[in-house]
Amino acid sequence: MQWGSYAIMTVIIFSIGVAPVFAQTPQQFAVKDARSGQSSVVNYSITGATLDTVSINHQDTSIIVFIKSASDGNLTISMPRSLIDAKVGTGDDQFFVLVDGADTDFTESKTNTDRTVTVSFPQDTQQIEIIGTQVVPEFGGLAFVVLVVAIISIVVISAKTRLKFSL
Repeated sequence: MQWGSYAIMTVIIFSIGVAPVFAQTPQQFAVKDARSGQSSVVNYSITGATLDTVSINHQDTSIIVFIKSASDGNLTISMPRSLIDAKVGTGDDQFFVLVDGADTDFTESKTNTDRTVTVSFPQDTQQIEIIGTQVVPEFGGLAFVVLVVAIISIVVISAKTRLKFSL
């Protein structure tokens, strides 16, 4: 009876140590916008490759994911809407996803705060580009604060100096 307990305990300890190797655990990557200095965290999981870097392309309103692919695989990436989004008016539009420059099929799920894209890629893939309609705002909330301070300053200075505008 005692040997049976040891065997069960050994199997449990071994499975706890090995299970994370086989599970596809989500990882995080901090994406920093060179223009504004803002940083956003994207969650991702990848099979068949390793994620090298993620960059923002303001000109194409896209996120470019650079990978090192050893075999066919899948990338699932969850991006905050504050980082990239695809909108038509107030409604959601569809992303375009390119694998090494070629249009490809993908699946997507959405929440109020994030959009998650899952895309398959073949061996030797180097880049996956997700194109939306907007990426990180260039100035963010700081521009609003500067605008408010400027307007208040103009009003205060005008009131103190009693400037009058004539038309």
